[in-house]
Amino acid sequence: MNEPSGQLLRISQVMQGVQERRDSKRAPCRVVCPFKLTNFVDKGTVKLTKGSGHAINKSVRGMLLLLPVPLNKRQVVEIQVPSEARKTPSTKLVEVCWARPIPVSARIKMYLAGTRFFFELPAPRQLPQAR
Repeated sequence: MNEPSGQLLRISQVMQGVQERRDSKRAPCRVVCPFKLTNFVDKGTVKLTKGSGHAINKSVRGMLLLLPVPLNKRQVVEIQVPSEARKTPSTKLVEVCWARPIPVSARIKMYLAGTRFFFELPAPRQLPQAR
């Protein structure tokens, strides 16, 4: 039982340092967000990574994400965020402003990332069905 509370303590300690740099108020959101990101393996190869992360909080300009993969500053991530207005989640592109590893156990790390929104991708259009 001590491991989860210790994990929360580490995340809150990282977040305390982040709060000093914020330029807008953040609200907790705590939702699971599917994500996609690409990494260049070499000049001709790109690796696509898909998974699920957690949105910790959000503001009008960005989100704090907890993801299971390492991230680099300025990396672009596509995330699916549940929408209050629509049945389907909205797709957003975010840019990583900073990222820090969060040790979960001796073998597992998660990555806390401060991001800013680029824009929201338009929802896929529904084609009329033939009768």
